[in-house]
Amino acid sequence: MRRKWKNELKKAFEAPPPMRKEKFLEGLSSGTKRDKAPPFEITLAEFVLTQAGYIRGWVWAVSALVFLTAMMGAVVLSEDMLWEIAALTPFLALVAVAESARSENYGMAEIEMATRFSLKSVVLARLGILGAENLLLLCLLLPLGMRNNPMEPIQAGVYMVLPFLLTTYSGTCIVRRIRGREGMYLCGVAAVCVSFGSYSVRQESAWIFRADVMGWWIVCGVLLTAGIIKQYAYIVRQAREGIRAA
Repeated sequence: MRRKWKNELKKAFEAPPPMRKEKFLEGLSSGTKRDKAPPFEITLAEFVLTQAGYIRGWVWAVSALVFLTAMMGAVVLSEDMLWEIAALTPFLALVAVAESARSENYGMAEIEMATRFSLKSVVLARLGILGAENLLLLCLLLPLGMRNNPMEPIQAGVYMVLPFLLTTYSGTCIVRRIRGREGMYLCGVAAVCVSFGSYSVRQESAWIFRADVMGWWIVCGVLLTAGIIKQYAYIVRQAREGIRAA
């Protein structure tokens, strides 16, 4: 009886005979251009623009909200917005980290590695787009932060950028070790802590913002930038190898 069932199942699920098999094999072995379709080519600019379309709308909405908040405070309310802007930049970093780690969070890394463009190319393209957008936004926010503040441009720029870099570095360290929503929740907690800390430190320890301490701020910024690049390299390599650091 058992053998009979096996035979019946084999007949039921037996693959149908191939159709036009010989013609298909001849098309593969033929070296003529007529039998082969020309490869689809895409330029680097077209590839980057294509990836820009996959960035979610709420990422752009957060950037617009930060800019409008700073503009209202500096222009409409005539307030010194430098420290408020510095406290808002961690949330720009948070959305950038979340967007760059979207493939891992949704379990799409393996599929994207099997596509024509590698996961590394996709991540670098999205990071380039978000980096350029954040750089432009910070350049627009700097005059707003200095509108009612007598600080030098370089000094004000460093105070604005450092919370952004610290949040980005913390976020990349988290998503490299923790997968999924849990990692994003921790990134959100890190952004809130950096935002609150960057604002409260100004109130409690004003001495660290003196001009003679600026060199240490610049060193910290350089170290954080190098750390961010290293962390993103780890993320791409781990996704490619299918492993995750403990």
